[in-house]
Amino acid sequence: MIDERYRDELNQIRLTQESREDLARALAARQGKPAQRPRRRWSRTAVAAAVVAAILVGSVGAAVVVPPVVRSYFGDSAGYRQSAVELGQSITKNGWTMTLTDCMADDYTIYLGVTLTAPEGTVLDWADGYHFDDWSSPTFPDLDMAGSGSYEQLEDDDPTDNQLSFIFTAYYISEGESLNGSTMEITLGKLYHNTVWNEKEKEWERSYDCDATWTFRTTLNYPDHTIRLEPDLPVHTRDVDATITEVVVSPLSVYVCIEGDALKGHHSWVPKNAPDGWYGCIEYQDITLYTKDGTAIPMMDDQACSGCSGGTDPTEDGWLHLVRRPDTPLDVENLASISVCGVEIPLT
Repeated sequence: MIDERYRDELNQIRLTQESREDLARALAARQGKPAQRPRRRWSRTAVAAAVVAAILVGSVGAAVVVPPVVRSYFGDSAGYRQSAVELGQSITKNGWTMTLTDCMADDYTIYLGVTLTAPEGTVLDWADGYHFDDWSSPTFPDLDMAGSGSYEQLEDDDPTDNQLSFIFTAYYISEGESLNGSTMEITLGKLYHNTVWNEKEKEWERSYDCDATWTFRTTLNYPDHTIRLEPDLPVHTRDVDATITEVVVSPLSVYVCIEGDALKGHHSWVPKNAPDGWYGCIEYQDITLYTKDGTAIPMMDDQACSGCSGGTDPTEDGWLHLVRRPDTPLDVENLASISVCGVEIPLT
């Protein structure tokens, strides 16, 4: 007897007649015809993304013609290729097909591309965009790991067609566990758009376009082009002397661990360089990467998943875990060094 927990997943594996017909048409259209430039693309500042459309046949759904969303967003760069994996997994429900296209990942950051294809003839042209009422960031049920995330709908060159694409960004607190090779789950559903502002309730009224919910479960395997160092170098931060014990640099993230007994109890003083007396443990460390030609690569302002230990409790350890991210994927093979609070560390 089939366990009821798996019946729904098994049912999804069986292609519907509509899916078979879509696949047959797609394959027939490709035979004897030259490759054509896809009619959909998205833009990102300073990135010209050349997209080659491909037929991605998911193991649990219909065939749909979609480009890899993350590659379209960031561009087909060396950093993308060093951290990305194509997924191509589709699930069809009520005539709507959701596809996980591709993913860039490391142990701290995930960018996941998603395309939703509505039944033929459906127009998804709401100017203010679409949202999911039921959604979560990618989770890893086999790992004890905390994280948070968000998503955004990408620019659509053809708002009158039946496709929407989204990119999910998720940040994780990695304590020695790797996402690579682990089971990833994500749930998305109940597509809607906001219509009018309800002044009395102080909220937007919603119009639901599709009430289906899609749940994906897959093993995440991505290339590992990560530089891992244990420099054991002295550094001055939070007005004390400590030690840089670990440096991790991937195409998507930079992680630095600073430790020392002098950092115990650091919550009890305000850094001298804190503007207007604003207290902060992880905001003021300058971390800069340098390429082999000497170009400095700035990090984004957020420090998601950074943290520290060193409060007023004398049993706390004294350490800072600093996570920074670049605006676009890094070519780690072109990096020469990293500077942490003025301490330069070679990466080659």
